[in-house]
Order: sequence, then structure tokens, then C-alpha cells
Amino acid sequence: MTTAIEPTPADDEFAGTPAEPPADPARGANRERPALRADDPCECIAAVPALLGFVPRRSLVVYLLRRPPGGAGPAALSAVARHDLEPPGRGGWARLATQLTALCVRENTIAVLALIVDDRAGAPHSGKPGVRSGRHRYLVRALERALAAEHIALDEVWAVRELAAGQPWWAVVDPEVGGVQSDPAASPIALAEAVDGYRIKASREDLESLVAVDAQLCEEVRPEVDRAGILAGQRFRTAIFRDELDRYRRSLLNRVLDRVAALASEGTVDARALAETAVALRDPTVRDAAFALAGGHRAEAAARLWAQLCRVLTGSDRAEAATLFGYSAYTRGDGVLAGIALRAALESDPDHTVARLLDTALGTGMPPREVRKLAYSGRAKAAELGVEFDLRADWLQP
Repeated sequence: MTTAIEPTPADDEFAGTPAEPPADPARGANRERPALRADDPCECIAAVPALLGFVPRRSLVVYLLRRPPGGAGPAALSAVARHDLEPPGRGGWARLATQLTALCVRENTIAVLALIVDDRAGAPHSGKPGVRSGRHRYLVRALERALAAEHIALDEVWAVRELAAGQPWWAVVDPEVGGVQSDPAASPIALAEAVDGYRIKASREDLESLVAVDAQLCEEVRPEVDRAGILAGQRFRTAIFRDELDRYRRSLLNRVLDRVAALASEGTVDARALAETAVALRDPTVRDAAFALAGGHRAEAAARLWAQLCRVLTGSDRAEAATLFGYSAYTRGDGVLAGIALRAALESDPDHTVARLLDTALGTGMPPREVRKLAYSGRAKAAELGVEFDLRADWLQP
């Protein structure tokens, strides 16, 4: 196969599986990405950390290729998915192959490329297969059988011990084929991501740390949350008595917007500001309006504020922040981070309706352009309160 792989726009297609929501190959709307060549394993392998957003270990990374619109031109890279290399339980690889095939069907995949990352493996030497080559070939056969049942080709399967410049790569099926990896940091995809401000994490655990609870910070913020909650309760009762509920909610929403603006300009917010934001988001109308921030000009600052809140809150307050953070990642096409954040939301509040709906949408392959409609709904909620949101022109109209 010698065709170029052209990453599709993030709003074209998106899919998810229970194992790991795939990363969109072109995070952000209407952003062009350098084309990858399927006949250049070095380039494809080097691009993996940038495509996923982190450096995978003991993983099966799968590139899904689909026929371009109209059937003419190079194959398009519709998604890149990562799975744990050895799923738990008997028949784990068979289940993995079934999951992958189901994802391929949803993505209208015509061919698949795969990369095995396994630090326990050994490269072939002197024509002899390396360590764990038998296990890897067994996995390849399981993938081939499942994909062939849906008339999908498994074009290439490569293997590496780790993703790093100068380390060997080899073909799993043909030990005579191999080479030396190029620098992942110098991949055209990685350079494009760096220009746009994205940072590749060293591991999936680093992504999870973005929303991990910091016990010390929680202790510092909790008294402020309690005080802010008492004050908000008093103001709410006064607003009800005076029939000024919209005015009350407008003040809460403006307070959230002020915090986002402060974070954008100053780079930080204090414990009191975080607490006031958390309490403001307890109001469903304010929370719903806040979804519109994902499509605004301060989307990055808003996402950082939600991430900070995730680290200093617990329970339903943390669930609200994690849902907003997950939504922000989802609309950017960052399926891995969205999945991590939404799982954090549901762990904090299993009954959180919006988090569950977004998690289901991610798992069933709803594209980012569809969930972006939630931001338009949020903008309408804000307008009802007298607050106007300007969404970026690169967002699709509902």
C-alpha cells in the first residue's frame, strides 16, 4: 500500500469504544494536518504520540483508514485508537479484535494499520523471530480473522519496544522488514500540534493527572466552598422573594465569565474564586450556559479553569467541572482526554445525566460536530439571561 494518509477534519467522523475512545487525527475544527504515508512506517510510528496526545506503553495502536468522499483520492485516516495490549480475562484478544472490528464498521473503514508497543518484546535478529513474537503473531491472526469477516484489510502490523528516536521497529509478520525509528518530537504531526499549543504527555497517567484530586488543595478550598454556598443560598432566597431569579443567575454566570477572563490574562485564580465558580455551576441554567465557552474565544482558559476545579473539588461539584472539561476535550476531537474526564465525572456522581449522555455519545461514535450543538444550546440559555456569547466562526452551525 503506497497511498498517503490524510487526516480528516475533527468534525467529519469520530468514534469510541469501551476500551479507549480513539483520538481524532485532526483535533480542532478546520485545521489542516500534514499527510502521513502508509508506505513509510517510520513516519507513521513517529506520529503516534502526537495523534494520541501521550506516549503509549504496552499498547495496541490502530490506524483506521476509510475511503474518501466520492471514492477518489488517497485513503483518509478517520481515527487512531489505543487498547491495552493484553486485556484481562480469557479470550481478551478475541474480544479486543471484536471491539476493533465494530469500530471499523462504524467508521466505514476499508483498511487498518497497527502498531504493537511492548517493552518486553525483542527485535528479530539474524532472521530469527524475537522475544514474544509468537504472542504478537497470535494477536495479528485474531485481528485478521475478525476484520476479514467484514471485508476489512489488515495491511501492516509493526512492533516496537518503546517509542523513541533511534530505537528499532520491525514488521510482526515479516522479520526481514525493519528499521530505526525517527524522532517522535520531530514528526510533522507533532510539530503542527506544538504550533497550535498542544503538549504531548509522557504517558496516559499524565493525562489522568489533569483531573486527579489533590487532597491538600481540596482541604484549602473546602472552607471557601462552604462559605460561598451559604452566601449563594441567601442570595437565591432573596431573588425568589423579589422575583429576580434571572438577575441572580445572570450575576452567577458573569462571575464565571470573570474567572475565565482572569485566568486567561493572569494565568491563575485563587481558592475563593475557584469556590465561587464551583457554587455558581450548581445552578443548572448557569452550568448549561457554560457549555458555550467551549466554542468561544476563551475556550482554552475555560478548559484550564474546569481542570483546576476537578483537582480541588469532590462529589457533585467535581462532576460538574469534569463534565465541562470532558465536553471541551470532546469538541476538540480529543477522545482520550474526554473519556478520562467523563469517567472522572461519573465516578464523582454516577447519576450525572449530562456526563452519562456525553460518555454514551463518545462510546457510540457520535462526531464532535454533533455534541457541539450543546454549546449552541448553552448560548441560547445565556441569551435568556441577557448574556451574549460569540462562538468562533470555525464551529459548525447547528
